[in-house]
Amino acid sequence: MTESMLQDVLTFLFGMGCLYALTRCLIAFFGRKRPIAPAEDRAALEGRLARIEQIVEATSIEVERVTESQRFLVNVYAQRPADPASLPKPGVRVTTPH
Repeated sequence: MTESMLQDVLTFLFGMGCLYALTRCLIAFFGRKRPIAPAEDRAALEGRLARIEQIVEATSIEVERVTESQRFLVNVYAQRPADPASLPKPGVRVTTPH
């Protein structure tokens, strides 16, 4: 066996050993079990859901109020006179000192 052939064989064996070690690391990494979250108390979960329901209901009521106010303002703007001259004139202005 010549020296270059021995070097090639040793390089091949070293490469195969590294490949084997890398494969074992990858198998260990991807094969590990993921931690499972502990099961929560059902009563606590139901209480949390009840609070979320209350928040959603309160939010929907507020959205409904905003919608009603927008409808009212649309009606007010629609009923405004088109000619600004028909609006009553403001009284005398008062200048306040600063």
